[in-house]
Amino acid sequence: MPVLLRTLFLLLLSLPWMTAHANEFILSYWCGPPPGPDMNARYAEVAECHFNYAMIPCNGSTPEQTKAILEACQKHGLKYILYDARLMAKGPQDPAFTTNLDAVLKDYAGHPATGGYFLGDEPGAGAFPMLGAVNQYLLKHDPQHLPFINLYPNYAPLWALGTSNYEEHVEKYLDIVKPKLLSFDHYAILDNGTERPEYFDNLEIIRRQALKHNVPFGDIFLMTPHGSYPNPGEADLRWQANTALAYGATALLYFTYWTPNDGTTGFGNGIIDLKGNRTPHFEMAKKLNAEFLILGKTLIKLTSSAVYHTSPVPSGCKELNTNSPIQVSKGGPLVIGLFHHEDGSSWAMVVNRSVHKPVTSTLRFNEKIGGLRRLNPKDGRLASVKLRQHEVTVQLLAGEAALFKLMPSNTKRLHSPKAGAEMVRN
Repeated sequence: MPVLLRTLFLLLLSLPWMTAHANEFILSYWCGPPPGPDMNARYAEVAECHFNYAMIPCNGSTPEQTKAILEACQKHGLKYILYDARLMAKGPQDPAFTTNLDAVLKDYAGHPATGGYFLGDEPGAGAFPMLGAVNQYLLKHDPQHLPFINLYPNYAPLWALGTSNYEEHVEKYLDIVKPKLLSFDHYAILDNGTERPEYFDNLEIIRRQALKHNVPFGDIFLMTPHGSYPNPGEADLRWQANTALAYGATALLYFTYWTPNDGTTGFGNGIIDLKGNRTPHFEMAKKLNAEFLILGKTLIKLTSSAVYHTSPVPSGCKELNTNSPIQVSKGGPLVIGLFHHEDGSSWAMVVNRSVHKPVTSTLRFNEKIGGLRRLNPKDGRLASVKLRQHEVTVQLLAGEAALFKLMPSNTKRLHSPKAGAEMVRN
């Protein structure tokens, strides 16, 4: 390869939009149904709620129960992130390290419903070497399945993180563990009617490190009231999910599906209560999940290129400026995520940053944008949006998002005016 072409090739590889994409959009939860004789019905219910990945029960499961859960998941088109005590039982210095993990893979890797392996939740930095050894062995010998680890939020104390600051914690984790997915939890909705001021700064750090290390990321958000966290309504759920998606998340997990019962925390109801009954959260999640799965078919092909906020700008975030192809003439507050699609097209997600009120905003596009297509989360179709003097007005419910494909000004119409919409090509 000539030197000039090689230089250009290496430069392209270094650009943010050349990073790898997620293989699939993951929609899951914390605390699955407890093992029992009704598992087939329970996982039919999980599928009905439009989850595509199932997570382990609150109190774990035996190997026999895990295999029964896998069978139930297979019947209903679900992937299962399973737990087996052997996964973290042997360290890399143990002579039985590889044979132990090989036995786990022999038991589960070939099952059609296996989606991944649960390795840990909120580890301190001292646990990273062990997690890294297990994670990398699993990915080498079973690269199709996800070793799942979840990190602390940025409001965790430094003694728990084991580092001098949160970004160092995330970067050290990525350097040592080298995960297939960067997952973190953050419960931003508080019972006094406010949101955690450090929430968007957390998203900024996760996004920045995910792009730097070329790894997709996911967010675990509040569903189940406990402690200082309220009982979320549909707007709360929509806001938590859509703000994460605007930053480039390709995995969303609810905390929790089944209501936990630890005897001390005082959990309220999740999606399913302690007796196994559906709560009002079930229909909320079912409605939103159907839309997230449709959006996810496009989102997994996008790479975040920028995120901007309108005033007042949250701590650690960037104010909307002239570098953005989208300006806001009026209405807000908004968070605007810009993306590059793997096909080279440009996209934008506009989210109402208010969790309490709807908003009507006027968006102004620069002269390089000749048209818009808005993706309908109900059916996955792209519909033309008429611009008037480079502007369009959008109405968004509290926490609602609009996903747009930005058409270059020299692009010809992609479909007949009579057709009205086109399907997203996935």
